[in-house]
This record gives sequence, structure tokens and C-alpha cells, in this order.
Amino acid sequence: MGPNDTQTRTRTAVAMHDRVADRAAANATPAHLAVRDWLLVALAFSSGIYEAICFLSFGKVFSAFQTGNIVFLGLGASGTRPPAGPNPVSVVISLAAFAAGAAVAMPILKAFGAEADVRENEVFQVWPRRVSVALGVALVLEAGFLAVWMTTSPSAGVTYTLVALNASAMGLQMNAIRSLHVPGVSTTAFTATFINLVSGITTWSLGAPTVRRLTGAIASLAAGAWLGDLMLSHAHTYAPLVPALVIAIVIAIASVALRQK
Repeated sequence: MGPNDTQTRTRTAVAMHDRVADRAAANATPAHLAVRDWLLVALAFSSGIYEAICFLSFGKVFSAFQTGNIVFLGLGASGTRPPAGPNPVSVVISLAAFAAGAAVAMPILKAFGAEADVRENEVFQVWPRRVSVALGVALVLEAGFLAVWMTTSPSAGVTYTLVALNASAMGLQMNAIRSLHVPGVSTTAFTATFINLVSGITTWSLGAPTVRRLTGAIASLAAGAWLGDLMLSHAHTYAPLVPALVIAIVIAIASVALRQK
């Protein structure tokens, strides 16, 4: 048995210490996995900023946390209206746009899921090109969000447009990241991430890299929300610029550090 076989068996053993195995771990170096995990944490950070912007600027509506929107939809159906309740139109738009973005991601991921993406190649299993392509489409939508935000005056129509742009981008991002099959991590919703972290720590069923990844994603979401709130108060016009830049940096780093050799 050669050195490469030994390394592969070691990485597989570490991955299987988790309750759900990290599919990329068997064929990837720890350095590649660490870069991927930091990119996921960065995307969670950008999601936190966007959620703060949407919730604080457009009333009781989320662009990514659709569980909350379903609850808001029920409140709206009961007759509770702003300021105590949500605007049902904004909630429905967010739900529909998120679903549309998630649906659009599927043919993109399929079209770029070429044979090269599924070969026994450590880099492509960590971050396939199709993920960056889908995130690139989401970034275009976020650029549209930024342009509308910076150039128009507040109105109901503008609010609905902004909610639709951001929610559709979040839907794209959700399915792009889901296609990585990283256990317990979604960069747009964190209930499962939180329960996976708590359950794993309680049962000692998670490896240290997984604990760092899950903890980092949750903490970065909160940090993003804090920064989003801060920017709305002190740099309102440029608040959506930061998360868009984060997504662009994630795509750039993935293209350079995790590209196929």
C-alpha cells in the first residue's frame, strides 16, 4: 500500500467520524477542504448581511430564511398587517422568487456537470465548476439588487423588485451549495446546521473540521446580520455592496485555489 493510499484511508476515516460523511473528504487534501469550508463561511456571512438588509428595510420578510416567510404567510392570512405583521405581498414574492431561483439553478448545475466534474479528481469534487457558475448567476442578480437599491427612491414597486432579486439569488445559492453535499451546511438557512452542531457535540460524533465549519457558518451569519444593521445606519447606500463583493471574492478564490489541474 503506497503513501497515497494511506493518506486516502486516513482522510476517509476522519470523514467517517462524522455522523454523515463528507463526500469530498476521501479524495481531497485537508488544505482544499479548509479552503472550501472558509468559502462556505464567507457565503453565510454575506447571507446574514442580505437578511438584515431585507428584514430591516422591507418589513417582516426574509430573502433566504423561507421557514420564517411561511410563518409570516400564516400571520398575513390571519389578517395581521404591518407594522405588527408582515406585508403578504412581499412574503409571497420572496417565496416565489426563492423557488424560481432554486429551480433555475438545477439546469445550470446539470449543464455544467460534465464528466470532468465527476472524475476522481480531488479539486473538482471539492468545488465543481458548476457551483461557481451558479453563484455567478446569483451574483448578477445581486448586482441588479445593488443597482436598483442605489439608483431608485423607496416605493412599494421598488421594494417588491428588490425582494424578488435578492430572494431569487438566494435560491440559486442554496441549490449551488447543496450540490456540494457538505454535511449539515446550508449558507441560506441554519436550523439544520444548528441542530447538527448541537447533536454532534452531544454525541461526540463530529470531527474537529466539521465542528469548526458548522460553528463558523453560524457565527458568520450573526456577524453578517450585525454588519448589515450597522451599514444601514451609517452607510445605507452602500449596504448591499459588501455582500456582493464577498460573493465575488468567493467565486474568484474558488476559481484560483480550487480549480482543476
